[in-house]
Amino acid sequence: MNHDFDFEFLKEFISDEKITDVNYNGNTLWVDHLEKGRFKEAINISEVDLEKFCYKVANYSNKQFNNSYPILESETKDLRISIIHKSIAASGYSISIRKTPPVMRLNTELLLKQNYASLDLINFLKTLVEKRSNIIISGLPGVGKTELVKFLTSFIKANQRVITIEDSLEIRYSNIHPDKDGLMLKVNANLNYRQAIKACLRQRPDWLLLSEVRGDEVVELLQAVSTGANLISTIHADNAETIPQRILHMFPGNEITNDKLLYNIHESINYGVHIRSNISDEGISRYIDQVCKFFVKDSTYHTKTIYTHKKGLI
Repeated sequence: MNHDFDFEFLKEFISDEKITDVNYNGNTLWVDHLEKGRFKEAINISEVDLEKFCYKVANYSNKQFNNSYPILESETKDLRISIIHKSIAASGYSISIRKTPPVMRLNTELLLKQNYASLDLINFLKTLVEKRSNIIISGLPGVGKTELVKFLTSFIKANQRVITIEDSLEIRYSNIHPDKDGLMLKVNANLNYRQAIKACLRQRPDWLLLSEVRGDEVVELLQAVSTGANLISTIHADNAETIPQRILHMFPGNEITNDKLLYNIHESINYGVHIRSNISDEGISRYIDQVCKFFVKDSTYHTKTIYTHKKGLI
């Protein structure tokens, strides 16, 4: 699917650079705006036109989409498109479009202006990357975890080899930093996350950037870290303190109270950074809420909160 594709009733929302996500649930259109937050947009579309649009996406992508193949996944170089067929969606065809442009939306000036982080914290995070710390960024979906990953990559030295592993290209390291040593891998039906991580180790990585830690690939991931590769990734968690426990839950066949694994996790992952967002009538505000340090001392694993949004660096 190329840029000449006509998005018809969604065209104005796709072209608006401030809109990051477009979701139509069969009845209502919701958009995510960088400044205004998440809100409904009034659009008029008939069921016939909606169906035509969905099948046009399928034809353009050269994929089947019907009762037998009710999930359609497609993408352009800067859009990720998911459509669910009306045969399984009670309200009708459901469309979800996420924009993944090769741009870095965050910079120090913007972070300070939006009260996203203090200058002390920005400099601290810069130092963590320069010292090659392993960092996991947590938060709810849509809070901007990947954007913070992109920002942190600006502090990686050009001669350090960076490999990104994603199922949909969003970090865009090589596009954003064309003069740095980067390789972007995309997992698919023939290459899963575990295989991709193993393959990366033969490519001499200094850094592994995963779009998200989500499953049993954590086994290979911690093994990769133990060999000397450094890590920046994201995870769904309620706060930074719970990151090690969330990772533990992903290990196959282990009890959630496994102290040995928690020890290994605290030894491998150095810092957790948690992002929150507030949505009000005035718009949306995102900020780093908490930073935790994970470490091992006296044969015991520890978690220490070293930053909160209210108190600053502790």
